Amino acid sequence: MGGMDLSAITPPLALGPLDGRYRGSVAPLVNHLSEAALNRARLIVEIEWLIHLTEQDALPGAPKLSEAETAYLRAIPEDFGAPEIAELAEIEAETRHDVKAIEYFLKRRLEAAPASLGETVLPSVSEIVHIFCTSEDINNLAYALVIHSAVEEVWLPATRRLRAKLISLSHSAAGVPMLARTHGQAATPVTLGKELAVLTHRLTRQMKRVERAEYLGKINGATGTYAAHSISVPGTDWERIAQTFVEGLGLTWNPLTTQIESHDWQAELYSDVARFNRLLHNLA
Repeated sequence: MGGMDLSAITPPLALGPLDGRYRGSVAPLVNHLSEAALNRARLIVEIEWLIHLTEQDALPGAPKLSEAETAYLRAIPEDFGAPEIAELAEIEAETRHDVKAIEYFLKRRLEAAPASLGETVLPSVSEIVHIFCTSEDINNLAYALVIHSAVEEVWLPATRRLRAKLISLSHSAAGVPMLARTHGQAATPVTLGKELAVLTHRLTRQMKRVERAEYLGKINGATGTYAAHSISVPGTDWERIAQTFVEGLGLTWNPLTTQIESHDWQAELYSDVARFNRLLHNLA
């Protein structure tokens, strides 16, 4: 297409309407569903896995982390801002692998532990980072974390506000007469409040399904068999280690998978959200 090269305009133009005309409406989701938020969640998973392995004595000979060292590690994703996003992008430009870039980013932080920690074991645990993990082990948990937080902190509060408004409208319009139809012909009258209550009731059912959603996760290696784990450290109960780790992240443990967490829970959740949206379309 001829004309000015729109990709050269500064600041960059939005590629789609979600970052364009609807940005104001969806902006809260950036903190949960953006690429940067996903990378922050990946970093959390890598750090918590490292801490979990040392706390559970899963690796013979691995040093114990002090409270100060653990606090330093957990502060890394909390301080994940614009400079760190840029640094991670530079690392990924070399690795050509998003999860590997997270691993190297974290190793840099281990090797550059601050002097305030005093004599620290952090540089020595650098090679434990990402141990026994395939990329999916990190990704499935990171996606579950960001989707869970987006639903709990953005989607559900918005739906609850909408529901409260509809309940109020149903009551205030309880006496407003409305012509009802059946088979396309005028039938017995209803009220506007009653019809709004019907939609409110249907929306509430879907909202409750989303509230009960499970967010599954796994960390069982490249084929879902703990093969590398059990061969390297046969004396460790790796199923217990995996279950306590996943549940410690606030997720539901999936005990049986292939390399890939099945993602059935995502299909279930998105179907419920889609039905909720279809009801909103009817309301509109």
